[in-house]
Amino acid sequence: MTAQRELIMTISLNALEHLGINLYSNVPAVLSEVVANAWDADARNVQVTINRVAETITIEDDGTGMDRDGVIDRFLTVGFKRRDELGDVTALGRKPMGRKGIGKLSIFSIAQVAEVFTTLNGERTAFRMDRDIIRKAIAGKSENIYRPEELTNWPPDLVAGTRIVLSKISRSLSGMTVEGLKRRVARRFSVIGPKNDFTVQINGNEVGPEDRGYHKALQYLWTYDDQTAFASTCKLERQAEPRLPAISDELRKAGISLTGWIGTVSSPSQLKDEEGDNLNRVAIFMRGKMAQEDILDIFGQKEIYADYIIGELHCEDLDVDDKGDIATSSRQSLKEDDPRFEALRDIVLSELRHIAGRWSEWRRTDGAKLAASVPAVSDWLDRLQGDTKRKAERWIGRLNTIRSPDDKYKKDLLKASILAFESYRRKEQLDKLDELKDEGVSYILEIFGEIDDLELSFYGQIVKLRLGVIKTLQSKISENDKELVIRDFIKEHLWLLDPSWERAKGSEHSETKVNKFLQDNTDKLNKKEKNARVDLAYRTAVGKHVIIELKRATVSVHLDDLTKQIRSYRDGVKKIIDGTKDKGWPIEIVCLLGKYPPEWYDAVGTGKQGVIDQLKTVDARIVLYDELLNNAQAAYQDYIEEHKKVDKLWKIFDAIESFTPSVE
Repeated sequence: MTAQRELIMTISLNALEHLGINLYSNVPAVLSEVVANAWDADARNVQVTINRVAETITIEDDGTGMDRDGVIDRFLTVGFKRRDELGDVTALGRKPMGRKGIGKLSIFSIAQVAEVFTTLNGERTAFRMDRDIIRKAIAGKSENIYRPEELTNWPPDLVAGTRIVLSKISRSLSGMTVEGLKRRVARRFSVIGPKNDFTVQINGNEVGPEDRGYHKALQYLWTYDDQTAFASTCKLERQAEPRLPAISDELRKAGISLTGWIGTVSSPSQLKDEEGDNLNRVAIFMRGKMAQEDILDIFGQKEIYADYIIGELHCEDLDVDDKGDIATSSRQSLKEDDPRFEALRDIVLSELRHIAGRWSEWRRTDGAKLAASVPAVSDWLDRLQGDTKRKAERWIGRLNTIRSPDDKYKKDLLKASILAFESYRRKEQLDKLDELKDEGVSYILEIFGEIDDLELSFYGQIVKLRLGVIKTLQSKISENDKELVIRDFIKEHLWLLDPSWERAKGSEHSETKVNKFLQDNTDKLNKKEKNARVDLAYRTAVGKHVIIELKRATVSVHLDDLTKQIRSYRDGVKKIIDGTKDKGWPIEIVCLLGKYPPEWYDAVGTGKQGVIDQLKTVDARIVLYDELLNNAQAAYQDYIEEHKKVDKLWKIFDAIESFTPSVE
């Protein structure tokens, strides 16, 4: 009887580290290497089992398997040239994905231990490999030999093919879902499915092309061969544009072929999947397996359309046996200086330029149609005439090509656009006034009435925005930070104190002088008085000087002390403004407090009215922090309710706000 050959792996520590442990960083990438080996072994079925309790990953296939010589010569030989030894076509007529025989080492990037069970023609071979033992066995030794541990416990349910059991997993399995793994594996292969008689299951769930997950998000599609089956699974807004005829001459000159597709989605957010992967990429495939995850990033496209791109391109001529290997040593990308890759890159870049133009054109047209699908907006467009209408339709369509964070942002842009074109329409009408005769007075009055309506709409939107600001502030302000938040905001937004106050422009010089005076006054306060104050500020409203005294919310200041401080501010500011163009404007002082003065609560004595009257003598009044936003909200809410009744554009804006495109 001939003695059995000893199981020996010959490998350098450098190869183990760089082509094994450091080759991949995630489970789906490693699974893809094992699945690719199963394809090369003519397997029809691959079963992947994730056991979170035992923390193991098992990959089993029904392929040809290996006898003992096959294990030694092929599996344990790193760098085994599969195509040179076994040919470029398998028994089932498949083109092998493997080339250099190093993909098997990738299992050590996620697992310390791998148990391999394989059988061919009734001969069974089983062994265990341990990454840490391999390291110790070959570290510093010239022979670089590792002898795997042979196993005798053959699994009774394995009758054909190969089973690999990975344990002591270095990647967490707890957050890994079956659906997530299906998506990631499906995206790395184009041969999985009944069409190629190749089934892959993960925990009993079959992986299919539909698991890639992005087909339903595609809005537009450009194809590079017959992609009818794929296009039929998408919910495209336009018919796919075939591009192969347009680039056939360039492909022929370059000596390469190209199949697949490039598409764009409706929103960039659709290119972020449940696992957080960025799908904004164009992947390159060879022999049915992803060879480069993304070619898009090498072009550095900064235009907006690039944020919407996704694609799969297959170029079999990049992997032919009579030419050099185009893959980098990591096996996850291609050599960018290879002439074949350079030719592909130039063609893809040309296609991206074409797609950029088409995308902008289609998004503008479809954007206008989408906006017009809101009945109120459609009615508004119908009321426009001539050049104004054409410009409005073009601009509203362009909103669909603007980079925006969300649909809410686009809705706000649409409302602003309608206001802008209403203003433009009024201007066109005013330009015609010179052509009118005296009897056109009624037309003039009609135009002026429309201008009044437009001003009303503008202010209505301003008020709505202010109401939104108030509600946001209310939700974010806590007891501890309300003083600082209001302090920083109120200086520039006097309307919080009084809706009629708007910031006066051109008074910066006066404000600088007065604020310096107030600061000097603050410097003269004692420590207790300084600690009670949050800030002191001066602003000019239209026709009025406003001084804001902010006290800490926890402080209760006595009325006499408050009156004394306020009188000094008022008298000092009067002296300064007497020398300005704003001389004669009244001064109002707002005391923004957390608590009323103690005298407010006197049952006998000063009381509430006495506090109010005494502060009036120095042109001051009290506003509490808690009242500030509530009062402002109530005032603006009341305005909004009345405004809706008279604003002719309000219903249009309201319809835009509540509009949601139908999803089939």
